[in-house]
Order: sequence, then C-alpha cells, then structure tokens
Amino acid sequence: MKLSINKYKHLMKSSITKLKFQDDLPQEIKFKFNVFNPLIDGIIFATSVLFVPLIVLIILKFTVNTSSVEDTQSIINLVFVSVQIICSAIGCFVLYKRDNELFTRTNAFGIYAFIVLPFLFVIILGSLFLALSGWNSKSNLVATQFVLMSLQIIAEIVVGIILFIKVPFLKDRIFWTLKKEWKKVLVVVLFMTIILFGASFGLSFIEVETSNQSALEEIYKNSSITVKIFYSILLFIFSVIVAPIVEELAFRDSIFTGTGNKWFAMIVSSLAFAMVHVGMGDVQNIYIYLIPGIILSATFIYTEGNVTYSWLVHLGSNLITFILMIAGRN
Repeated sequence: MKLSINKYKHLMKSSITKLKFQDDLPQEIKFKFNVFNPLIDGIIFATSVLFVPLIVLIILKFTVNTSSVEDTQSIINLVFVSVQIICSAIGCFVLYKRDNELFTRTNAFGIYAFIVLPFLFVIILGSLFLALSGWNSKSNLVATQFVLMSLQIIAEIVVGIILFIKVPFLKDRIFWTLKKEWKKVLVVVLFMTIILFGASFGLSFIEVETSNQSALEEIYKNSSITVKIFYSILLFIFSVIVAPIVEELAFRDSIFTGTGNKWFAMIVSSLAFAMVHVGMGDVQNIYIYLIPGIILSATFIYTEGNVTYSWLVHLGSNLITFILMIAGRN
C-alpha cells in the first residue's frame, strides 16, 4: 500500500514537472520579475497606472449624468484621459527620481508611453485635423473613425519602436524564442489561444454592447462597400498586427517589470488592460476585457515573462475574431 502511494506521488510529481514551462532562454536575456521593490516602487507604479485612474473612472461613471447634456460624454472621457496622462507623468517623475538608471534601462516606462503617446496623437492631432477639415465628428462618423484609427496605429507603432530600441534584450528575447523554440511556441500559443478565444466567445453571448462595438456596427451598417473594405484593412492592421505586440509590451512586459511582483502584477495588468479598453460609459462591462487580461497575464507568468507567447496568443485570438467578424458581415 505504501509502495502504491509513493508510486502515485512520484507519478504526480512527474506530471507536474512535465507541465511546468521549461525556458531555455540564455540567462542574460531572460525577463526578471523582481527588478523593482514591490512595496515601494510597485505601489507607486500601480497607483499611477491603475488605482487613481480607475477610481476616477468609477466616480465619474456613477456621479455624472451623461444623458443630460449632449456632449457631456465626450467631456467626461476627456477628463478621464487627462487624469491618466497626469498620473502617468507623476508616476514617471517619481520613479525616475527614485532610480533614474533603473527606470530608463527597464521597460517600466513602457505603459506610460502607451498611455500618453496614443492619447496625445489622437486628441491633439485628431482634433487639429478635424478642425482644419471642417468635419463634424457626428455627421462624418466614418471619416472621423478613419482618422482616429490611423492616428492610433501610428502612435502605437511609435511606442513599439521606442520600446524595441530602449528596452535591453527585448528583441533578443523575441527573436531567440521564435528561432530556437518555435515548436514550443506553436504548442503553447495554440493551446492558450483556444482558451482565450473560447473565453471571449463565451462572453459574446452576454447581451452587452460596448461603445467600441457600437461604433463598429454603425460604420458597417451605413457605409458603401469601398468604405467597408478600406475600414476592414485598417482594422486588420490595428487589431491583428499592431495592437497585440504593443499592448503586450505595455500591459504585460512593462507592468510586470514595474510592479516588482508577478502576482500583484497579474491583478494590476488585468485591470489596467480592461480599463483602457472600456470608455466611461462601458465601465460596468469591464469584465468583458478583464477575463482576457487575466488569461494573457497567466500566459506571461507561465512562460516566465517571455512576451513572445502572450503577444502571439493575443494576435491569434484577435485574428480569429477578425475573421469571424468579417465573415459575419458577408
């Protein structure tokens, strides 16, 4: 009997060992979870990236009546974005002052760049373009969406380039993984993509429409075939090519760096990912993006901080969603 128990324990231990992710990356290019002090730097980081903006978002949602004045929603969204930018600026300043060398040679600044640059591009350049063109964002919804998405794509590409240039060993980590561990990448990415898409697909049965979906529906419903084709191309570039890699660098690689603790980072990363994807009017639907955020964060932890995996899982899920969306329109 004792022999059987020992045999069972050995079998369980062997199974767990096989399930454990074996990362063969060279030590010098491996991701490090504990670069920053989680009790000081991590709290400062999480407060500026998540806690203050999320509290403001919730307060605005439940204290301001957006239906009373026509443009109130836009104004409130602008206020929320401004809070995010101010918090990012303060967080950057404080962490830089605490240890400027550490802050600048890690990807802790990545999430701040992701928050600030796209918003500035979209708000400043978008507003300038619309003002010069004389377009009204409501009467020219399609044109406005084209302009804003194009600016978002450009801004995120800029963020991605900055991170690839500035973050040590980031390119090496991704290229080495794709070259040396492509079989492992295929298995892990396929498995986690199925889980992520399955979760997203399951959530789609809940009768909730976010503002992103509403805008998309409006464009596809009231546009010519030419506009639909060009918008689909733009949407593919954004949602499949650009957003997955840049968002994973920001919400996984950067947040897991800045918080200094992977389990704390998982909470911060998942909530921040969800918060950025919902507008003020959608805050009650935050769980729609929270669950995918948790799955992507779990992927990042399981693969020992190798952003290659979470990026490709994110890409795979977005690609499937895009294909199904386009197929459903035809």
